[in-house]
Amino acid sequence: MFAPRNLAVIAICFLAASLPVAEATTLVTNGGFEAQPFMTTNPSGNTYRYVPSELNPITGWTFTSTGNGENSYLLAGGVNYSPPEGSYVLRLNIGDSISQAIVPPGPGNYSVSIATNFWQMSHSNLLMTIGGTGVTIPIGTSGITQFTTSLSGATTLEIGWLAISGQEADALAEDFNGNGVRVDAISVTAVPEPSTYAMALAGLACGGYSMFRRRNRA
Repeated sequence: MFAPRNLAVIAICFLAASLPVAEATTLVTNGGFEAQPFMTTNPSGNTYRYVPSELNPITGWTFTSTGNGENSYLLAGGVNYSPPEGSYVLRLNIGDSISQAIVPPGPGNYSVSIATNFWQMSHSNLLMTIGGTGVTIPIGTSGITQFTTSLSGATTLEIGWLAISGQEADALAEDFNGNGVRVDAISVTAVPEPSTYAMALAGLACGGYSMFRRRNRA
């Protein structure tokens, strides 16, 4: 049978293991597209701002466009769509891409995440690359895409479209309505090492055991 003090240590360890882990700070600047001045309506009365003609630059991001189809734009959530994070999303149209420099605090594994919602009948998959790792987000993906990659130093995070055929490119160049994807909640966070959790649990267990012993001696 376990002694009372041993039972207390076991209980403290169990409680410590069930405690939520603090959310890591993302290395992405303005991953939710909230950190720039944004007018509620543009001159036409619409709740979006074209990039780069009406909004340039997007805080934290470098924007690149081939000029095919409709321009990308920053979109405010409304009756028909609620952004997964904050009030705004970026509608990234075919031929456009965004990128920014990422500087990890040290070498290790990092969790990369993006929320996507494809619009209309897109002709191409989205590609997200960082640190030499490229992940394809298939047409029609609505929700969170997450993967883990190893980073050892400064790198570039880029989100854009995979190459499309010449015929589709010609068709899209004439399609002002555009084909695109809403992107939001982009983050890159460090993945804690298992030893970090073990040390935290051990510290909590020892602290609880010490308190138990002091109480018994009193």
